Amino acid sequence: MLKEFVDTPTVMGFTRYERREDTKPEDFIQASREWQRNFLKKQSGIVMHRLLGNLRGQFADAIFAVDRASFSNMTEQYKENPSSKALMALIDPESIKPILNLILKEEVQVPANFSCIEFGTLQPRQDGDFSETAMLVASKRLDDEYISNHPQAISHFIGKIDENTYSEIAFAQTLGAASEICNGYLSNAVCGEFLEMFDPASFDLDFWFVLA
Repeated sequence: MLKEFVDTPTVMGFTRYERREDTKPEDFIQASREWQRNFLKKQSGIVMHRLLGNLRGQFADAIFAVDRASFSNMTEQYKENPSSKALMALIDPESIKPILNLILKEEVQVPANFSCIEFGTLQPRQDGDFSETAMLVASKRLDDEYISNHPQAISHFIGKIDENTYSEIAFAQTLGAASEICNGYLSNAVCGEFLEMFDPASFDLDFWFVLA
């Protein structure tokens, strides 16, 4: 955690990538911690950062910011920072996939005590009467009637990536809990109503556990 819970984030950056083949995972994790201390902690408006990994050996950065301007300023400053350059030297540049998510939920609190993030992207069906308002109503119902019944669920919200792409982001205490909650969507009517709004072919979902 970079700062106390004093700011309400409105955007979340999520960038996935792979390390270079000649880089040891432990060296990469240490470089990320140094980057967090020497660069991110000094950036105004950056609320939280977590280095994540998945079961395929990939990495990701999850970064909360108070607004888009703060996030953009951080990315501009990133280019010249020594700890950023040291970290980038360990990453396969062809593997980098950045996503900026506008949080579509008011007064989101920075999650605490989580060890896993479920991050998925999805696009609306083209043959239906999709509306963002109806989607957010369905998401709130999903929160109230499904996710709230899982004590290891910590936070859940929808992000907007562009005019035709959304993200579903959930935080849980463990990887196992996150997986169970997600798998339960398939047998729950409320979850089914939410998923029916989206094109199944567009789903891109993975589970990420905290490394630093």
